[in-house]
Amino acid sequence: MNTGSVLDELGRNRVQSNIKAVFFVQTRNTGGGASRQGRTLLQREHAEGHVLGLHTGTARGHVSHTSMSLPELHRSLEDGMADICAITGARPVLVRPPYWWFNQATLSEYERHGLYMMLSDVKAYDGVNWGFHLLRRWSFRSQFAAIRHRLLSEEIGANGGLIPIVVAFHDTNAYTAGHVSDYLELLVEEAAKGGLPIDHKPYYDEAPELLMAALSRAVHPFGSASSRRRPLTAC
Repeated sequence: MNTGSVLDELGRNRVQSNIKAVFFVQTRNTGGGASRQGRTLLQREHAEGHVLGLHTGTARGHVSHTSMSLPELHRSLEDGMADICAITGARPVLVRPPYWWFNQATLSEYERHGLYMMLSDVKAYDGVNWGFHLLRRWSFRSQFAAIRHRLLSEEIGANGGLIPIVVAFHDTNAYTAGHVSDYLELLVEEAAKGGLPIDHKPYYDEAPELLMAALSRAVHPFGSASSRRRPLTAC
């Protein structure tokens, strides 16, 4: 129940209550969304106001989109989007490719399905056993330094007066589930030390604002930045 623990901590923690997140889900993974427990968690994520994005919609689970044939990728996206629609009542608009691997063929399939690719600015590398908390702090510090450089170079633009920073975690990771509050504190501390201005509310607590922020940072091959404000459409 690592994901359940993450949801609990996002709701109540030492930094900010009712934080909302984007969960990129594997809807038909036999060890995930295809199981009774997995479906219950997906329903809970939506009920608690989080945004559901697509990771995979295949029973093979966490498989790189670049390793799939185009028919298999098409089916994975179709099935995954349908599964999310059944829970939320709206078509998902965000996709994160497993392992962050993509190519022109996968981008074309995302475009075909109206999906915006969401990568990340900061990675927790929570699949790695760092061993020492100091190393995690150093990792965030170096990544925030790189973000500051991108901001000064105007590679990252503002969204409604704010500049959303995308941080990636794995909610199924046991260490992450047990240290959500620690991570939330560490991110704010290291961002401030790195010279990044922090809003009075460092994390999003409303799904619509979170989705708009995510779309402003999404990568997609169709349309201009202004087209990223397309509303969700019914299933």
